[in-house]
Amino acid sequence: MNRWYTREAYMDLIAKLRKKIKDVTISTDIIVGFCGETEEEFENTYDLAKRVGFTKAYVSMYSDRPMTMAHKTLINNVPHEVKKKRWQKLEELINKPNLKSASNYN
Repeated sequence: MNRWYTREAYMDLIAKLRKKIKDVTISTDIIVGFCGETEEEFENTYDLAKRVGFTKAYVSMYSDRPMTMAHKTLINNVPHEVKKKRWQKLEELINKPNLKSASNYN
């Protein structure tokens, strides 16, 4: 997806934030099922999300959009059921536990 930073650089940034800001919370956007995404690549994303401990993730399933570079150059070849399974796995890891803990503040 044309990211200019590495996993290591990202994790270093997270570590710096945690060192400087007590009780920092971190959210993210994740697209599952991007063209050609393998199970190994998804598991790498899942592992990173687990290590970071995001408090919120806006998880979306990739959908083809005409006129985008992905539409013009890539094939939307990850089946919807695979995307859905990956979406659910991240929801279970990140959003559901944090929704439960947020309800304790009410």
